[in-house]
Amino acid sequence: MFPQSTLLDPPFWMLLGALQVLVFAGAGQWAKHVQLAMNWWKWSLVGGWWFSLLLTIAGAFTLLGENEGNAGWYFLGFVGTGLIVGGAILLKVLFVLNKPAANQS
Repeated sequence: MFPQSTLLDPPFWMLLGALQVLVFAGAGQWAKHVQLAMNWWKWSLVGGWWFSLLLTIAGAFTLLGENEGNAGWYFLGFVGTGLIVGGAILLKVLFVLNKPAANQS
């Protein structure tokens, strides 16, 4: 992943794994905090988006490690930008479709 470096690969993947633990542990609490009513299909959409983002990051850095620097940066730039925009749209849709119990009278 990092050209000519054997020391940076393991910490990168360990940090990415630790980030997964923090994201999955905090996602449910965050949804409760912002009073976002989530069900199975909403969690499936969010999980699919997150998985796609992780695959994009892993694929781009793998390309960088294979000395395909331009391909890795283009992949991260184009696909990553599309996923970030898609994630913002997904978040907006989740808040628009939100029906918290407190507002139902």
